[in-house]
Amino acid sequence: MTAHELPESTPVRMPYSDEPDELIEEPRRFYRLRAPHVDKASVPVTVRVTPDADLYVAVGAGRRRMYLTPSEAWALWRCLSEAIASTGEPPEWIRVHVKPTHR
Repeated sequence: MTAHELPESTPVRMPYSDEPDELIEEPRRFYRLRAPHVDKASVPVTVRVTPDADLYVAVGAGRRRMYLTPSEAWALWRCLSEAIASTGEPPEWIRVHVKPTHR
C-alpha cells in the first residue's frame, strides 16, 4: 500500500449533497445539522443558500451569523476541512446525509 491509499476498512464518506429532485430552481435552500454540545443537548448549524445572493451561515440558534460570497464559502470550506481533518477521525454523529429543506 502506498502512502496515498487507504485501507479497505476505511469508511466511505457521504456525498456532499443530494442531486436536485427537479430542475425547477427553488427560492432558498437550508442545510441544517445539530452538533452535540457538552453542556446542552445540541447546537444548531444552518447554511441558507439563496440564488444570486451570499450564503448565510448561522451557528447556535443564530447567535453567531455570517454572510459569505460563494468564493469565500469555498475558501472557508477548504481551510476548515483541512483544519478539522488534522484533529483526528470524524465522529459517528457527522456521518449523516444532509438534505436541503425549503424552510
